[in-house]
Amino acid sequence: MGMDSREVTPKLASTVIHLAAEIRSFARTEKTTEKTLAVKVSQSTIRRLVKEVGLELADLEETDQLDAEKESVVPEIAVVSCDGGRIRTRVPDNGRGVELSGENGWKEDKIASFERMDSNARHVDGIDPCPELPTSFRTVEQVAKITEKRLLEVELPNDATDERVVYEGPKRILRTTIGSMANSQNFGIKMRREARRRQLQRARKRAFIADGLNWNWTIWEEHFSSFVPILDFIHAIEYVFTASDALHSNDQDVWTSYAKYIALCWQGKVGTVIDELTKACVARGIDLEVGVEDDDSYKPITDAIRYLTNNQSRMNYPNYRRQGLPVTSSPMESLVKQINLRVKGTEMFWDDPDGAEAILQVRAAALSDDGRLEVYLNKRPGCPYVRRTTMAATAA
Repeated sequence: MGMDSREVTPKLASTVIHLAAEIRSFARTEKTTEKTLAVKVSQSTIRRLVKEVGLELADLEETDQLDAEKESVVPEIAVVSCDGGRIRTRVPDNGRGVELSGENGWKEDKIASFERMDSNARHVDGIDPCPELPTSFRTVEQVAKITEKRLLEVELPNDATDERVVYEGPKRILRTTIGSMANSQNFGIKMRREARRRQLQRARKRAFIADGLNWNWTIWEEHFSSFVPILDFIHAIEYVFTASDALHSNDQDVWTSYAKYIALCWQGKVGTVIDELTKACVARGIDLEVGVEDDDSYKPITDAIRYLTNNQSRMNYPNYRRQGLPVTSSPMESLVKQINLRVKGTEMFWDDPDGAEAILQVRAAALSDDGRLEVYLNKRPGCPYVRRTTMAATAA
């Protein structure tokens, strides 16, 4: 028999919450707690602790009480990013095995990153520090990883002795993150609150980086319009590569096309890429006004034209580099993976909405560089997790 929530001391509760935020399941947290602390806390108790603490964190955010811990340093460079993930949920209070209707219970969670950055020491405002496409974006193996597509069999010039080209953007000093099951409208409000606590709107340079999803740019327009909007360059790579793959049957031609188009994007010449892809469609008898069926082999080309056209105003990469801003949301992609590591997996479900919201709140707090989870647990008011003996003594 393990402890129930009334027997868990505040110190043990804090330890269990930290473990539950990092370990992939409550069952494993139970085993780890027993093995390392020689204390048996059941997974059902751990689940209740996480839910209560997670929802308390959500309430504090909603009421702005986290302002007591807001950052006092105004950053030189502020970068805000957001993205969506997938989390599997069950209908609440209906027992195990009952799922939400729709796609087997899958729902979208939302994650945002808030970074305080300093300029690269070698950066000079107004000068493009990296006019040439970075080596990692023109390496066959790396592009295959980025796009999660097949590895092309191509012959490239032997440039092993060439100096590697790397864009060194600003350096991250501190990052915090938030996660929630909230819809995009409410999540945008949450993002605005967090940015205000971090004083990001007061930074000398501000950037908002995201992929092409409409809800990202609605949030930017409503809450971060003073930030420079930047389309994540990684997503441009994905669309350009898949379009090139659809244009040609020969791997060498695919790579030549990709290398040409992505270099143009890096140079800010997105309009040229759109024009050339449009001409390729016309040559193949594709009417862009009508479009093609989803299963048409040329669909990736029309998708790329649409994507690049919709986001062209957010793809002036030479200008962003001249300002010393980042041009990819790679840290955001990594953050999503870190969140997913805890909330997503085979046979992993969450009670909807409280269980899912709570684990996202706790996991996001644990991944924040400001130690907000530890700070909250150490200052947690009115902690209900006291021993029965203490309660009895108080009553006496």
